[in-house]
Amino acid sequence: MTERVHGGETVYEVRVADGDMGKVIGRQGRIVKEIRILMRAVAQRQGKKVSVDIMD
Repeated sequence: MTERVHGGETVYEVRVADGDMGKVIGRQGRIVKEIRILMRAVAQRQGKKVSVDIMD
């Protein structure tokens, strides 16, 4: 995982092996959507902006 700040927003780039991409994304993107929701909720409590990008 790589963390970088871009325009006041922290971006987490999560690197996933090709074979595990489907497991991380989930059916219709449900798992990755939930990961993003949790990360934003925690960041919002701290007054920050966060996004999560899944990289292969």
